[in-house]
Amino acid sequence: MTVHEQTEVQGYAGYALREIPDADSELTHAGPGTPMGEYLRRFWQPVCLSESLTDLPHAIRIMGEDLVAYRDKSGQIGVLHRHCSHRGTSLEYGIVSERGIRCCYHGWLFDADGAILETPGEPPSSKLKDSFRHGAYPAIEQGGLVFAYMGPAELKPDFPTYDGYDLWDNRMKGFSIHFPCNWLQVTDNYMDPVHGVFLHSRYNGIHLTPAWDEVPVPQYFEVGDGVDVIYAAVRRSTPDTVWLRCNHAIGPNIGEAGTVWETGQKESYFRRVGNTRWMMPVDDENSIMFGWAHINDHLAPGQSRDESMIGHNRIDFDAQIPRDTYEEQQRNPGDWEAIVGQRRIARHGLEHPGTSDKGVQMRRRQLRRAVRGEVPNAFPKPAGENGADFVTYTHDTVLRIPKRADRDDRQLLFDVGTRLTEALLEGDAYRGQERQDFVERRFKDVEVEFI
Repeated sequence: MTVHEQTEVQGYAGYALREIPDADSELTHAGPGTPMGEYLRRFWQPVCLSESLTDLPHAIRIMGEDLVAYRDKSGQIGVLHRHCSHRGTSLEYGIVSERGIRCCYHGWLFDADGAILETPGEPPSSKLKDSFRHGAYPAIEQGGLVFAYMGPAELKPDFPTYDGYDLWDNRMKGFSIHFPCNWLQVTDNYMDPVHGVFLHSRYNGIHLTPAWDEVPVPQYFEVGDGVDVIYAAVRRSTPDTVWLRCNHAIGPNIGEAGTVWETGQKESYFRRVGNTRWMMPVDDENSIMFGWAHINDHLAPGQSRDESMIGHNRIDFDAQIPRDTYEEQQRNPGDWEAIVGQRRIARHGLEHPGTSDKGVQMRRRQLRRAVRGEVPNAFPKPAGENGADFVTYTHDTVLRIPKRADRDDRQLLFDVGTRLTEALLEGDAYRGQERQDFVERRFKDVEVEFI
């Protein structure tokens, strides 16, 4: 009996349901030459933390490729194929030099672009070093993360800019968290507003504020010409206040989330992104969440982020890192345990999606259409073609809208979410402080509509 025939079985169906379907390779496999792997490689992707580049090389594995990253003594960052193109010795044992990295075995010196600067064991007249290049990828450093572009050189895009990231004296600190599972199931979590009620509040101890305990009324919207998804999850935080949380999944592997410390007690309008996260495949069964923690007074007035808790396998929201012991993982699981517990590669054929999974399903459909070439704007434009400016929608907003005796409150929350999202999208014509001011004004207009 197949999984799809399980409705014919009544009770104790373990024997009949033993069949485990194959993974959805189109979406989950990201190695060289795979559809998803080639899609991801068209974007600037994080490959390590800036703090990992010391006076020693840093071995990394990204999308099934073994690489080495380094910062030479002149400050230049290199991301190279890990194995020396002379005799294959790993450059993780190399010597960081004034310019480039030198192989420990025979002293070959490689520049950041793969040029071979020296082959000291060869005769002075040798032309060997000029006859080929070592594998290398362009790299830049932003916000405590090192990014590489691993796609076709002629299609390299400009590094993206994200609207709102430069407001309020915003600083960004890089972090990374290893997940021993496929990259996609971690991105699915971004588009699931309902799990916070149960995983983070009702059942496992309160990971967040008490406001998360209320089941939200979610809506899901395609934005970015069919490349991105946002959700508008509205809940009542007090009898007199309504809290809307909006997360933004940016194609193909970025997830923006707001602050995790919202209490829903006091009015606030268009409070922006708290964390920007890239889910990077290491291989098909391992991944790394690289991210920027946003640090500014606008996010949570009076609440300072503990920067000592942000870095390698550290983030100041402990539900996204594994518990210290297996018993703690069982007694108080967080995102990490729930995501990793879906198998090394989640099997979509065994799932039974509900209405709360609409955003996850929408996201997967977008990715599938993108890798099949059905969405023209899914791929970034080459550098210089004005395609690196991104509008971001993530926000937390609290409005003073009391319950009304003449209206069903769940329907009221749905209507509030619809109107706020319409107002949010009206701001697409603006950028920076102008957009911030416009959206805040429109949100206040919506507030008045429902009083």
